Amino acid sequence: MDDELRIEQPKQVLVEGNDEVRLFGALARHLGISDIQIDPYRGRDNLRPFLKALSLLDGFENINSLAVVADANSNRNGAEDRIRGALSAVGLPGPRRPLEVLAQDNMRVCYLVVPHEAESGMIEDVCLDSVQADPAIDCVDQYFECIKQTNVRVPREVWLAKARLHAFLASRERPDLRLGEAADAGIWDFGADAFQPLKDLLQLL
Repeated sequence: MDDELRIEQPKQVLVEGNDEVRLFGALARHLGISDIQIDPYRGRDNLRPFLKALSLLDGFENINSLAVVADANSNRNGAEDRIRGALSAVGLPGPRRPLEVLAQDNMRVCYLVVPHEAESGMIEDVCLDSVQADPAIDCVDQYFECIKQTNVRVPREVWLAKARLHAFLASRERPDLRLGEAADAGIWDFGADAFQPLKDLLQLL
């Protein structure tokens, strides 16, 4: 856990990495939400120790809302169990389902596994879904079909969304953007249905 981490806002959102920090930060600004702090727990295996360390920080008792976000990857049920287990380990309630809010003392707790209600996937799928109407998406699809026909090994299915996202971003004026930087640049469509569960989560806090 970052030694410099401080609890500065009453609403806490814990996400997997720095790209998600920038994405959720941009989404919060889009929604006009300012009293929120977004921090990375840096990988699913670090969620439990991160929450434990967070619970020992000065000001933890002043948090009134806490949300955990994780990728489904290839095992949605496993991701949900991991979140509930991490919450339970620090004495917080574990909601039975995504976007359900449980309260304990003065703190409301909820979580979201993305893509919402999908058995597998990751935050890259959400971003790509938001720009499905962009003409470059057809080009991305054709690119990967072409690659398959050359017998070049493509990424495993669980990683394909990351590869497709990089290919899509390569079509932009600045081709070197990462997912979070693209959010700051306004490339993802926050008005798309794909982002509604993420907006719902922030508005539940």
